[in-house]
Amino acid sequence: LVVQIPASIVSSSRTDNLNAESATAPCGQPLAASKTHLHNMINIFKRKNKKTAKVETKAKTILCIPGIWKDRSDIVSSITKENLGDFLVAGTIIMNLKTEQGFELEIHERDEQMREAFKSAGIVNQISEDFLNLIEQHNYVIYLIGETGSLKGAKAISEAGNAILKAGGIGIKVESTGKAFTREHWTSLLSDFQESNLYEMFVLDSIHDGNGTTYTCGMHNLGFKDCIVSDIEFQESVRLLSIFGYYQIVDKPEIKEKQTFSEDINSPVFEIKNEINQPCIGDELFENPYGMWRLKKK
Repeated sequence: LVVQIPASIVSSSRTDNLNAESATAPCGQPLAASKTHLHNMINIFKRKNKKTAKVETKAKTILCIPGIWKDRSDIVSSITKENLGDFLVAGTIIMNLKTEQGFELEIHERDEQMREAFKSAGIVNQISEDFLNLIEQHNYVIYLIGETGSLKGAKAISEAGNAILKAGGIGIKVESTGKAFTREHWTSLLSDFQESNLYEMFVLDSIHDGNGTTYTCGMHNLGFKDCIVSDIEFQESVRLLSIFGYYQIVDKPEIKEKQTFSEDINSPVFEIKNEINQPCIGDELFENPYGMWRLKKK
């Protein structure tokens, strides 16, 4: 299997940042929210079908959106006012009025760790000190929680997140990936939308363990396996993981173990294998319930 992805699809920011320091692995990092309430928010679960006894795996996505609001009622009224006819908040649910799809909403007061959390998660997108200073001024944090595990689901929750940004949110941190965005960046990816943008929004593909292994985190938000590669140069590994990820979203192939993959006819060939030992295994935010592929150079 030889794949050529148009350069226009692969994010320029991903290519530009290949020379930058690799992103710190999200697994096990302290998060902006307290461990207690994050534990209560996470619900990556398996649901059994009684007729077939088949186990169905679902993923949940969590978006963290700090902002400056007067109080909780101001949050509710601002979301409704700035998204008339599109979104409405009812109790602990934000509802897309056009699709009638709802997402859980949790509102928390100021978090002193928020600036540092956005700084860590914003390495790949090179967020500025000015933006971090805005984050420092937040007085409320909204957590948006929804079942995803598909391109459609990821698009839906990204739009709900954007509705909160329009209502006073400063930026977005994808908790289930470990990646942060300014309001302008997130909005631009939705205003000129194509499905491949979801890779940039929900996937981190430059995580390096310091021992020659690079892997992705966040593909579960889109309903795909993550991917890992070892013993190749870092820039090359990031490019390979990026192209393999975009390939899954754009071409939607049926990938099976022992198939082979190559960027183009002149590039190295990799065998596709199932990786049992995910780097983020056991982490409710980052473990991929769909599994992980390993690309092994032939």
